[in-house]
Amino acid sequence: MHSNTTHAAAASQAGYATKIISAPVAFSALIAASVGFAVLATAFYYTPFHSGLHEDGPVEKVSAALWALCAIMVFYFATLPALRKHWQIPMLFSLLCARELDFDKRFLSEGILQLRLYSGDAPLWEKAIGGLVIFLVLVVLWRLLRVNVPILMTGLRHLSAWAWGGVFAVGSIVVAKSIDGIGRKFADFGVTLDPQLIETAMVYEELLELFAAAIVAWSICLVGAQIWRDKNA
Repeated sequence: MHSNTTHAAAASQAGYATKIISAPVAFSALIAASVGFAVLATAFYYTPFHSGLHEDGPVEKVSAALWALCAIMVFYFATLPALRKHWQIPMLFSLLCARELDFDKRFLSEGILQLRLYSGDAPLWEKAIGGLVIFLVLVVLWRLLRVNVPILMTGLRHLSAWAWGGVFAVGSIVVAKSIDGIGRKFADFGVTLDPQLIETAMVYEELLELFAAAIVAWSICLVGAQIWRDKNA
């Protein structure tokens, strides 16, 4: 009887261990495969390399897919009470996915972030949709600053890999956005950049955005693994 109980407990622990390991590992493998596919598809099917880094190209599509995967993983790993408190995190990932797919300007006469949409002759319903989206973005940012940034700072102090991964991802996005359209930005000041430099900047921009999404996704895997370990300890 005691032997059967011991075997049952051991089997239960083995099942928990498999469950703890399998989901984060499977997600991590999917992330790595996605990044590899994006880079290799661009390298093999586009010549030169930067010609594949256009809208609707493999790198941009995989970046959008990774942001969507980030939102899915949050729903998978988080409990319902945690989702009620941290709903802004999957919402942020959904917004980033939509941004990568150019949803902010694909369905309206002007981009949602363009002042012309609100000051011009755009239909009232477009202005209303743009205003609602901007309001949602502001609420998400406010919730992140109020609820999640303190948690992130604690993670940084404890040298948590997920926290530093998040900071690296944010830094990558900031750098990518700063070099986005660098030729146009310098042209506004009367400076003409070398076309080769502009093409190189475009390569770095798209790859930085891709790796930022991948790093965030891997960070979620780390948090998810810890959640499962705590739950099944």
